[in-house]
Amino acid sequence: MNEAVAIGPLVLPWAFLHLCVAVAASLVIATFLARRRGQDAGPLLWRSLWVAIVFARLGFLYQYKELYVEHPLSILNLRDGGWSPEIGIIAMWMYATFQLRNVPAMRLSASVPLALGTAIVIAGQIQLAMRPATEPLPTLSFQQLNGDAIDLAALRGRPVLINLWATWCGPCIREMPMLAQAQRDRPDVRFVFINQGEDAAHVAKWLGQQRLTLSNVAIDERRQASAVFKQVGYPTTLLFDASGKLVGKRTGELSQPALEAMLRQLR
Repeated sequence: MNEAVAIGPLVLPWAFLHLCVAVAASLVIATFLARRRGQDAGPLLWRSLWVAIVFARLGFLYQYKELYVEHPLSILNLRDGGWSPEIGIIAMWMYATFQLRNVPAMRLSASVPLALGTAIVIAGQIQLAMRPATEPLPTLSFQQLNGDAIDLAALRGRPVLINLWATWCGPCIREMPMLAQAQRDRPDVRFVFINQGEDAAHVAKWLGQQRLTLSNVAIDERRQASAVFKQVGYPTTLLFDASGKLVGKRTGELSQPALEAMLRQLR
């Protein structure tokens, strides 16, 4: 299963879709119980959802607080994948339990929808975690901007981070300076930037205009990498360990803390 699904021009992570399904199912059950029992738990459920979202973000911010202190504006980048679902779920249940302590008549009307929503989210996380193992680094060769050829399969032996990107992609542009710095800071990881669908002259001109210095910039005009990796949107970042096994994937913009969280999977 891909990490994201394309719906028209939108590319949405499966984790977000699981959350939407969980919220919808919880509200349907809450509405049914409200009609049967005369206890409307809807307002409490919405407040609990916001508590879960806020604490899921705060939990991730705390884990990587040193990086966020260095780049405080990245706290506002809610699209970077920086969430701790388990912390959000715990906070949600603690809040709901506290609010229901003096309202015993509403406990069933609230706890059943919350339990259903929690089960859907956890099942979605398990489903994503149990995805079939992907093939190791494939035998794909591309021409680099410096004229050298690069064969992905030949890169095994040390961790490899592959970034699929394009110059017209706004999130790609925003994350590129951070990835360029990471390439300089992490010589233990080979960073490969595979441009999708554009020619070498255009890519070289764009990098010059942006004053970006990158190594291992490959040109993939036919978007073979997107087809092989079955990706539906850009930017897509894939992390392989030294054996060539895929250990991390992110479709969408990365912040430095989110990148660090991905790289920690190599340990």
